[in-house]
Amino acid sequence: MKQLVALIICGMLSTQAWGEQCSWSTWEEFKDTYILDDGRVLDGSDPRQITTSEGQSYALFFSLIANDPDTFKLLFNWTQTNLAKGDLTARLPAWLWGENSQGQFTVLDANSASDSDLWIAFTLYEAGRLWNNYYYQSIGYLLASRILREETVELEKGKRLLLPAPTGFVLDDRTYRLNPSYVPIQLIEKMATSFPHQDWASLRKGSEHLIVESMPKGFSPDWVIYSEEGYTRDKKTKGEGSYNAIRTYLWAGMLADDDPFKPRVIEAMQPMVTANTRKGLPPRTVNTRNGSYRGKGSAGFSASMLPLLVASGEGELAKEQYQAVKDSLLSEPDNYYYDNVLALFGGGWFENKYRFERDGSLVTYWDTLCQ
Repeated sequence: MKQLVALIICGMLSTQAWGEQCSWSTWEEFKDTYILDDGRVLDGSDPRQITTSEGQSYALFFSLIANDPDTFKLLFNWTQTNLAKGDLTARLPAWLWGENSQGQFTVLDANSASDSDLWIAFTLYEAGRLWNNYYYQSIGYLLASRILREETVELEKGKRLLLPAPTGFVLDDRTYRLNPSYVPIQLIEKMATSFPHQDWASLRKGSEHLIVESMPKGFSPDWVIYSEEGYTRDKKTKGEGSYNAIRTYLWAGMLADDDPFKPRVIEAMQPMVTANTRKGLPPRTVNTRNGSYRGKGSAGFSASMLPLLVASGEGELAKEQYQAVKDSLLSEPDNYYYDNVLALFGGGWFENKYRFERDGSLVTYWDTLCQ
């Protein structure tokens, strides 16, 4: 009898552990707080009650990780209908939607955001593969092709850069305003391996150069200027790294361990790791030209650093920081949207909800553990 009870208890514990691993409470809370019934991700911190292509793209990615096809479909349909005039194969999605001065909810800025476009294309393509959905995969391919045509510029043969949008970022002849956090290498690698007939390999090369060469002191800037003279300080943001740049560290840390770029970029980012180690959390704002920093990063910043800390051999600090994120993260409809997004990325990775393979493919916990 004692042996039978022991076996039942072990089974119960295994089932409980399985249930914890095969659910994602952070995602469920995010859905309840920030996603409306029609599939719109609300950033209530703006009085215009805005929705961005960024928010839609990230939520699509998280719903794929969570194996939540119903929410994915809602998000996709809202995005295509409201940001792309009903057809993501015909145009890039507008980046900003909300309430205008006449009280109407509509597109507020029709320009696109290339990083969001890249995340949407990648996620649709991977959703097609993981869910065996040819429709999603086809739209992902066509959107990716449009990104390459309309949102990149060739510097020289074999080197291409991602413009933040089709318009507004070419300052002069061969002078561009760029954002290093817009180019997750694993996403570009997925496009390069999936569509070898297109010039994604050149975009990867140019993106690697952008990430490393724009951070001479080991801190990534939010924005940077590129010209034939190289990378120089962006005057609008004074060369600072903060809310945009924190994602550059996040993407780098999540690269597959056998990606040839990972050792180089992790080594280049060690000053940021040191800054995090000294304070027990990342700085909020960095002067990327001299390496000085100030302020304490939020819970989302701490979550973003988790993969980089692990890749840098700071596993114990990562555990402490992960727990601090869980203890301090706040969720309110009118605030903390970005912190919660970063927590889903960094915390979800730390919880082994997903990984990226060498070719950029997405590996999800439900596809490997929860069948």
